[in-house]
Amino acid sequence: MDTELRAVEKEDWDFILNLRNEFYPNFYKQTKPITKEEHYRYLEKQKSDTNFHHWMIGYQQQTVGYVRIIDSDVGIMINKEFQNKGIAIKALELVEQKAKDLGIEKLIALVKINNESSSKIFLKNNYKLKMYWYEKDIT
Repeated sequence: MDTELRAVEKEDWDFILNLRNEFYPNFYKQTKPITKEEHYRYLEKQKSDTNFHHWMIGYQQQTVGYVRIIDSDVGIMINKEFQNKGIAIKALELVEQKAKDLGIEKLIALVKINNESSSKIFLKNNYKLKMYWYEKDIT
């Protein structure tokens, strides 16, 4: 498979924004599409966070996705036209090696219950379900 990770450049930020706004229903914290300004502020802020690491996912010389680690939480997004090709599984293997090189000893993945495709990616990479998280909005 011709999957690789490369450093994120500022020119990639719009690509990442499009993925974030396409997949936000699967996220825990982002609950609606975000503006370009919000996204750019967020990525600028992350530059100084030593626990934030991110890469673009390339496949057959095309940029097809994005992966990031915040603390030990790993998240992956693949452009829809490139899903179900094993790219995310390979990218996760590659990011695990990057994490080891960074001294990260454990990765976790926060996956919403109804996000079966993400669950499959992590299960295929030998991640274990460790707990259920119950929550109630009481506002």
